[in-house]
Amino acid sequence: MSSPSEDYTPFRGLHALAIRGLHALAFRGLHVLAFRGLHALAFRGLHVLAFKGLHALAIRGLHILAFRGLHVLAFRGLNILAFKGLHILTFRGLHALAFKGLHILALRRLHTLAFRGLHVLALKGLHVLAFRGLHAVTFRELHALAFVGLHALTFKGLHVLAFRGLHALAFRGLHVLAFKGRHTLAFIGLHALAFIGLHICAFRELKVLRP
Repeated sequence: MSSPSEDYTPFRGLHALAIRGLHALAFRGLHVLAFRGLHALAFRGLHVLAFKGLHALAIRGLHILAFRGLHVLAFRGLNILAFKGLHILTFRGLHALAFKGLHILALRRLHTLAFRGLHVLALKGLHVLAFRGLHAVTFRELHALAFVGLHALTFKGLHVLAFRGLHALAFRGLHVLAFKGRHTLAFIGLHALAFIGLHICAFRELKVLRP
């Protein structure tokens, strides 16, 4: 005879037990357990657990966990985490993060970042930055910048600048400048200037003036 506080019932593969708040059952691959807020279940590769706000599940490579605002998922190389506005994802070389307006992504050689108007990209020697009207690009020997009417570029000895009517260029001994109607040129001993109808040219010892 079994006591009221303890029961054990075999029935064609069924096993059940209850004692002092503990409840357990096993039947043809199904296993269930409950004890003081803890609940667990296992059945043919499925595993489930719940305990004081913690919930976990595992089945065929899929793993899920939830606990007080924390959520985690893992499945065949995919990993996801979410916690109080923070989101993280990884999958076969892809890494992504989002947190309070900050977004970061990395995939092989590609890296991107975005945060409150700031955008950054890096890919195989290419770097791009954009922030409140400022734009900058670098790629191997090319460097370019644009900011509130200012434009600048450098590439293999070539330098170019433009800013509010001022234009300047320098390339292998050649220098050219233009500003408010004034134009100057210098190249290997040759110097030239043009300004409101006045033209001046100097080359070594030769000087020419055309009013």
